[in-house]
This record gives sequence, C-alpha cells and structure tokens, in this order.
Amino acid sequence: MNMKYRVYLDTDSQLFTVVDKNNENVKANGTTIEEAIGKLKTQVA
Repeated sequence: MNMKYRVYLDTDSQLFTVVDKNNENVKANGTTIEEAIGKLKTQVA
C-alpha cells in the first residue's frame, strides 16, 4: 500500500504521531516512526 502521511514528534512525551494526509482523523502513535506507521496502516487496511 502506497499512502501519504505526516509525521510529528511530541518532544514532551517522546512519541511519534503519524497522520494520514487524506484523512486527518486517521492517526496513530508509537515510540518509533515504524511502529506508528504500522499502526496507521492497520487502521486504513
């Protein structure tokens, strides 16, 4: 799956947030970028 997303780092909590570029309501958090992207992909699959 080829999807576009934005990645943010919350420096207070040290969590990455990944947001689907086509739907701002679809987002996931993780301690690594890869973890957050994996969680995001399971939501849109």
